[in-house]
Amino acid sequence: MKKFFKFIIITLILACVFLILLKPERYVQSAFEGIKLWAIVVVPSLLPFFFFTSLLSALGLTSFISKFMEKPFRLLFRTSGAGAYAFLMSILSGYPVGARIIADLKQNQIINDDEATRLCTLCSTSGPAFIVSSVGIGMFNDKKIAVAILLSHVLSAIFCGIVFRFFGNSSPYSKKFISQENHDNVLYESVYSSVISVALVGGFICIFSLILDLAKDFGIFSPIANPLSVLVGKDVANAFLYGLIECTSGCKALSLCNLSTYSPAFASALISFGGISVWAQSIIFLTKANANIKIFCTSKILQAIFSFLLCLLFL
Repeated sequence: MKKFFKFIIITLILACVFLILLKPERYVQSAFEGIKLWAIVVVPSLLPFFFFTSLLSALGLTSFISKFMEKPFRLLFRTSGAGAYAFLMSILSGYPVGARIIADLKQNQIINDDEATRLCTLCSTSGPAFIVSSVGIGMFNDKKIAVAILLSHVLSAIFCGIVFRFFGNSSPYSKKFISQENHDNVLYESVYSSVISVALVGGFICIFSLILDLAKDFGIFSPIANPLSVLVGKDVANAFLYGLIECTSGCKALSLCNLSTYSPAFASALISFGGISVWAQSIIFLTKANANIKIFCTSKILQAIFSFLLCLLFL
């Protein structure tokens, strides 16, 4: 079975290479658009958050928040209070900051493997700047929709955190975390790790922008889009499926479909799902934390469904 799966993957990669060679000018432009998006939008918004969250963690903010949030987080999510720091920064900063902080906590032995898995179901969120400014107001031009999507997104993440609190046998570490940072190197290490992390994100955005254009040009989604279009219409079906690869493009297309409450509800689902590009970025960090990737993927699907239903309810 593994050999067959490997054969399928190799075949798909070779097919992508062949298609790119057919129209190199088209897909060089696709890659360029991804890099442009990364340079203009992602680097200015994400790099400061990567840097400051890394710096705050190194300077001991994790232990400070952990002290006050220990009891509620153990009760609700079966994690130590350090998980509150990961959740707070994930909510404020957006993808994939939560996953990166989980990796930092695990590498510093503040959380164990099971905690990392439980936290990855809770701390995988988009940021309010993207949801409110870019999607709610920028794309849908409606403050009510912006608030509905934001509430749906945050509540669905909390719901997943509660559902998956039952994963794993090991309990959270009971020992108190004591910061042992080296103040001589903390600035350098924070800048270095942040730049590397942002560069990785840029690579994924570039590649998945190209993959999305491949999917559009060669009708890769047609077998799924055609039956789905019977239920929600062709435009919505295509927009939603494209968003499963790259969330921002899908949300933009949905905002043009004019389906009243259904369009923002589908956008809410896409934001909570994150898109395959976000999954790939997050999985890099979660693998370092030894989190269970199957649980992470399952939680993102559940989060998308719950976010869709909540958004319909709010609107």
